[in-house]
Formats: sequence, C-alpha cells, structure tokens
Amino acid sequence: MTCQKCKGFMVEERQPELSTDTVTHRCINCGFIHDPLMVQNRLNHLKEKGMLLHAA
Repeated sequence: MTCQKCKGFMVEERQPELSTDTVTHRCINCGFIHDPLMVQNRLNHLKEKGMLLHAA
C-alpha cells in the first residue's frame, strides 16, 4: 500500500488498545495513519455537510 500523503511505504499495524480486530496502516516515512473507521467518519461528515448545503 502507498501513502496518500507522501507516497511512502505503508505497514500494517494492529492496535489492541483500540480493538483486537482493528487493523490500520502506518506510513514509515511520514507517520500518516490510514484507519478504516476514520475514513468512514470523514465520508459520513462530508455527506452530512453536503446534505446541509443542499437544504439551505
């Protein structure tokens, strides 16, 4: 996997303090973390924001 931020190499990480099932990817160059839950929350936020703009 390639980092969205710097195009560096991403490594798979497990973060047991968050969840035993959660797998994230961290860039070894810049430290960017790609977490599926964070991506889903961003998408939900953008959808809600778009809905508010269309309602106004």
